[in-house]
Amino acid sequence: MGIGVLAISAAARADIDPLSGIDFVRIGAVGNAPYHADNPNAFVHNRGSVGYDYHIGRLEVTTAEWVPFFNAAFRLPVDQRIPHIVAPSFWGAAGSQGNWTVPAGNERRPVGDISWRMAAIFCNWLHNGRGTTRDAFMSGAYDVSTFGFESGVPNLRFTDQQAHSPGARYWIPTFDELFKASHFDPNGNGPGQARWWEYNNTSDTAPVYGPPGVLVNGVLAQANAGWDSTDYPGQSPFTVPLGSYSAQSPWGLLDTAGGTAEWTETVLTDNVGVRTRVFDGSFWSQDGGQAALTDWIRAKGDELPHVPTFEFGLRLASSVPAPGTSAAGLCLLALIGARRRRRAAACTGSQRRSLP
Repeated sequence: MGIGVLAISAAARADIDPLSGIDFVRIGAVGNAPYHADNPNAFVHNRGSVGYDYHIGRLEVTTAEWVPFFNAAFRLPVDQRIPHIVAPSFWGAAGSQGNWTVPAGNERRPVGDISWRMAAIFCNWLHNGRGTTRDAFMSGAYDVSTFGFESGVPNLRFTDQQAHSPGARYWIPTFDELFKASHFDPNGNGPGQARWWEYNNTSDTAPVYGPPGVLVNGVLAQANAGWDSTDYPGQSPFTVPLGSYSAQSPWGLLDTAGGTAEWTETVLTDNVGVRTRVFDGSFWSQDGGQAALTDWIRAKGDELPHVPTFEFGLRLASSVPAPGTSAAGLCLLALIGARRRRRAAACTGSQRRSLP
């Protein structure tokens, strides 16, 4: 278990979802004040106010959580295969398509090569109870039949459903949801005195990047970015388990810096009509200077939804109360409903851009 997992903020309340196995953190402070940037034209200005409770994963989705999804998708008959699904190269699984396993020690490895569309289909699959039929992948949180591009402007103006469907049990977090969970602290200036931190490690100083447990200029490394095997022979950023660093967001999220850059649901449309999805956070092997810029509260990025390059991954969002109601709970609710009814009758290449 990583040292970060042992250092959980008292402000965070976790719910282990029995369906996905994901450790969710409940984000409260409903209707919090938004972030105010010095530049009123900045993308982040007046962002981050969320008017409801929600859950967000303490970690990015891990190899152990992705493997059953990819196995189920690739075990479908060839003529029923799910569009937009490409097997990742940067993860901790072993085996072949449809028969992947997770070697001991690789359970918490991050997963790269995830396009926004793959992340959306993963949400559908969880929403539908991890089903094994094609229908379980094609709708629920997002309607896959909408995924495409306007004719005449290939790869420029996507037609994908822009926001998750009402009633979705799991979804890709909106930028505001991830932004709040990464930077907003309801008690940052003392009990009940809220503030926004400049970086996603509950600090106004950029995280220190390096392998876990290593001192970098006398400071213990805090995030999996800004280094590779050239800097530290015999070590690889791609094999570092999630939860290996003690740095965390004000709500107890781990690896909001480093690991993979995290997709959000939020759409950006530029002045010529190109549509992209916003992402946030530095990623494994990214240059240290660029990583610090990426983790800064005012710098975000965006990308086309079909791009599955190595740096992109996912941190899941879900509804409150926890979506994975236990089987016993569902049976009890069904029994109560039945009784009431009876009485009435008698869930390749990146085009990243920094946003101002």
